Amino acid sequence: MLYADAVVRKNKAALDLVDSHDPKIPTGIQFLASKPMVLRKTLEFVSKKIENKDGRFSNLSVIDLNFGCPSPAVIRSGNGPALLKRTQKMTELLTVLKKHSPLPCGIKIRLGLNNTDKKNKVYLRVLEAANSVGLDYITVHPKTASDSSQDPVDHTALQEIIDYAAIPVVGNGFVVDGPSAKKLLKMGCSAVMVARAAVGHPWIFEEIAHYLDTGALPRKKTIKDYENAWKSYAALAERYGTKKKFYDYHQKTFHLRMKGDLGYHAPSRILNG
Repeated sequence: MLYADAVVRKNKAALDLVDSHDPKIPTGIQFLASKPMVLRKTLEFVSKKIENKDGRFSNLSVIDLNFGCPSPAVIRSGNGPALLKRTQKMTELLTVLKKHSPLPCGIKIRLGLNNTDKKNKVYLRVLEAANSVGLDYITVHPKTASDSSQDPVDHTALQEIIDYAAIPVVGNGFVVDGPSAKKLLKMGCSAVMVARAAVGHPWIFEEIAHYLDTGALPRKKTIKDYENAWKSYAALAERYGTKKKFYDYHQKTFHLRMKGDLGYHAPSRILNG
């Protein structure tokens, strides 16, 4: 996830995070944006990089705007879920995204910044705008930004979105295994998004795919499996200069997975526990 204005400013630290060198791995890029003109310049920058076959950008497959990140810093900056109730601004941003994106594009949302937004169903106004401009998909984490990581998702609201959507809906939130993914697909989601459940357990994607194909649950991973996976992660962390707090979170989560804990772990609980 990159701030769009950092891309416009050609911030090296931000641009160094972009890596789509391997054409065999479908890779998307996600931006935070609150100003339509900045977003337009960002998309034009990406378009030129793709046209010039810049290796970091040339194999990108999708562009996404994040309106779901609950980070206090993101919200204070006026980005992410802080924008969800600003219907006109959201419509302007989505219009720019669809018009100027060189690739299939979509957004990720929550149900609102807080329960007031949720009660006012701001998510349906956002969905109406997404339907209207013809985005390629919308990803929904059916909680508010003020909900904790352990609060339950609202499948009633998610079903409302699925029923109202004229575009594919990607379900997100507590997708931790094959059965939880299948539940969202049976509700009518076109796809599911896995987030924290992949931390420390990178096999989750193939395990979900196998379950959906066969109905079979995966074998339990061995300590050796996790040790080898951690070595691969550590090498990537060094390559991209991962911040210590993120490195520590991943390392501690790997250790929990080794003990058989495949639950949903918030970074604050892991690092402060």
